[in-house]
Amino acid sequence: MNWVLAVTLTISCTLVPTSCSDDSSDKPVALSQSRVGYSAWGTQVSYTHCEPLPKTGMPEFVRGSWEVNDGILQHKKCEEAPLAICKYVIPSDHYTIHCTARKDSGPEGFIIVFNYVDTQHYCQLNFGTNGNTQHAIEQISGDSKIQTTVRTGSVETGKWYDVKLTVAGDNVKAWLDNEIVFDIILKKTH
Repeated sequence: MNWVLAVTLTISCTLVPTSCSDDSSDKPVALSQSRVGYSAWGTQVSYTHCEPLPKTGMPEFVRGSWEVNDGILQHKKCEEAPLAICKYVIPSDHYTIHCTARKDSGPEGFIIVFNYVDTQHYCQLNFGTNGNTQHAIEQISGDSKIQTTVRTGSVETGKWYDVKLTVAGDNVKAWLDNEIVFDIILKKTH
C-alpha cells in the first residue's frame, strides 16, 4: 500500500458544520479541522497514491462497499454516495489532497471529499457529474446537495487521472491532470 500523510499542522480548534457556497456573502467558511476522503455516485471507481491518508491505517468505510486491493482503494458497486473517509483529523484549514483516480464503470465520474465534518456536512470535488458532462464543487448539508460552482467536463472510463485539491482557508483550487479546473473562494450560505 502507498498511503502517505503530507499535512502542515497548526493549532486545532472545535469543529463546526459549515457549507461551501460561493455566494456574495463575505463570511468565511474555513474549518480549523476536518477530514478528507473519497466517494462516487452510481459509479465504480478506484483511487491510489492517496495523500493525506494516515500511515497507520486504512480509511474509514463510512458508507458503501469499499475494498483495498494491492494499494488501490476501490468502490466496486454502483451505489449512491459511498464514503471512504480518512480517519486522521487535519488540524488546519490549509491542506492538500492528492491522488490518482479512475472511473471503472458507470454513468458518473469520481469524487474527492473535503472539509468533512460528518455524513451530513462536507464539500466534494466531483469530476464527471451530471451524467459525466460536468465538473463541480458541491456542498452536502443534511439531505441536500448544492452545486456551488460548475464547469463543462468529463472523464474517460479506465483512464488514471492525477487529481490535486488545495484548501487554503476559504480558497479552494482543483487540478485534473495538472490543468486547473477550479480556483474559488468558499462562502457560507444563508
